Amino acid sequence: MQTLERSPQWQANASLRRVLAVWPQLVGDAVAQHSRPTKIHRRVLQVSVSSAAWSQTLTFERSRILQKLHESLPETQTTIQDLHFAAANWPRTSQRSTPTRRPTLAEHPSWAALPQARATRCSPTTSDAFQQWADLKRTQLASQSLCPRCGSPCPSQEVKRWGVCAICIAHQWYTPQTQNRHS
Repeated sequence: MQTLERSPQWQANASLRRVLAVWPQLVGDAVAQHSRPTKIHRRVLQVSVSSAAWSQTLTFERSRILQKLHESLPETQTTIQDLHFAAANWPRTSQRSTPTRRPTLAEHPSWAALPQARATRCSPTTSDAFQQWADLKRTQLASQSLCPRCGSPCPSQEVKRWGVCAICIAHQWYTPQTQNRHS
């Protein structure tokens, strides 16, 4: 057992355990949530970080962190000479904020209350598929409003919001700018 404890690998692991114990005090709780020492290899403490931005930020602070480490754990002066930060080994599920869900087209106000497409199996023939599509379009058009300006069918939410369809409001917004440029 004593031979094992004197081996370089055991010493590196013991040093790593001591570093892990003081890491939040060295870098602060906020930084500790985005970084974690993973191993000591050739006197370099490898630190996994949550993103490339954290890697860059901590690389700039490398000498300050190393100095604080040597002050907190004097025995690391011989076992750790440098720090290396990398995002490659950061676990995907760990402490990262979950990305915000992007709304689907069906959730957009312009598409609210439109009949949803029925989940059907693939049609055996092209004409059957076309017929299903045409029926769905007829149902959708029947539930839509007509634009008071151009008379085209459009989602009723567009008429409620702008008083006209999206195409007419876009034309209204951009036509004066175009005319003023050419005048």
